[in-house]
Amino acid sequence: MAVVLGFGLWLRLSGTAGTVVDERWLHLVGLDVGSVPYWIAVTLAEVGGVNGAMICTGLAAALLVLLRRFRAAVVLVTTMLLGVALSEIIKALVMRPRPHDQLYDSLGFSYPSGHAMGATALAMGLALIATRAHMDRSADPTRWRFHWPFALAAVWILAMMWSRTALQVHWLTDTIAGVLLGLTVVVLADAFWTVIAARTRLPALRR
Repeated sequence: MAVVLGFGLWLRLSGTAGTVVDERWLHLVGLDVGSVPYWIAVTLAEVGGVNGAMICTGLAAALLVLLRRFRAAVVLVTTMLLGVALSEIIKALVMRPRPHDQLYDSLGFSYPSGHAMGATALAMGLALIATRAHMDRSADPTRWRFHWPFALAAVWILAMMWSRTALQVHWLTDTIAGVLLGLTVVVLADAFWTVIAARTRLPALRR
């Protein structure tokens, strides 16, 4: 979070739009409109938008409730709501303009990428929930291991970062900041509800 805020402050004070790395990356990943990669990027953009992310979060939370993983459902919803709120606040404070020559209509300021934040918050949140469930069933629940959900989450996050930059609607550093913000809200939401669960006697919050 410190990195996201610090870089955002530098952008605001310096008036910088795209850095040298940002500019070179956009030239590297540019797409031809109408090509197959272009439509893949557009599909990812539609799925990863605010509406798409909220629908996916709602469906995932509903499934967790059906599985009686009540705490996990609450953590997931909290993660996404916190991420959206912080993302919009930072956008309004930094006011970084988007790249020129966009290949896909996008409104608002550029920093950080809400799509990258949402993809990270949802994917890493679900990966953490799946890993916790595996640890609960493990013979040694105190032993933390890397599990395949994190690999799937990483693929989804990288795909969303590529989509936003390939469509020329975000700078590379926007997507990096979005990922860092997403990771931050996952940790904060999980820690918050862990403390609440430790202090309450409600069985639902301990699941």
